[in-house]
Amino acid sequence: MRFARAACAVGAQALVAAVFALRSSPTPWHDAEPWLPVYGTLIDAGCLALLWRLTRREGIRLFDLVGFERARLVRDALLGVAFIPVSLGFILGGIYATGWILYGTLTPPYLFGPLPLPAALYGVLVWPFIWGLTEQMVCNGNLVPRFQVLCRSTSLAIAIVAFAWSLQHVVMPLTFDARFMASRLLSPVPYSGFAAFV
Repeated sequence: MRFARAACAVGAQALVAAVFALRSSPTPWHDAEPWLPVYGTLIDAGCLALLWRLTRREGIRLFDLVGFERARLVRDALLGVAFIPVSLGFILGGIYATGWILYGTLTPPYLFGPLPLPAALYGVLVWPFIWGLTEQMVCNGNLVPRFQVLCRSTSLAIAIVAFAWSLQHVVMPLTFDARFMASRLLSPVPYSGFAAFV
């Protein structure tokens, strides 16, 4: 599962690029890049299918990776709300620091170009929730506890998962631009480390 999201990302982008190629685009791979908020759901579907298969082998349910306990609902909801500004601080801090280091500006370039209104609405209103839940299930629900057991070290498990979590962003979207890919690798490090630690 450590590399499943990256593999699914390349596959999903290739599928969208194939659609652009069939429509005679001269740059189908590049044209697929801004559509990540739409084809990102294919990445999530692939990861959830793999998680479902793995959890069945372990004799647990996919939903068990969420760690939902009714008795802790209020406390967990309050903690979740409290972590929003802290998480945003780590996310924006990583983006700004990476932009400054690699581009000399606090805002590195983004490849999310204009999309048709339905796709843009989907990318803002639906995709982030599916993406966030799936990413948390893969990284924190599945990988961290298993690496804790395999490594016999919580710190090492956090480091491995935080690195893999950040590494997957290199191919989301896959641009073949070394500086942009380095930016995508480095900017998530503060948040992925924080989220795996929490």
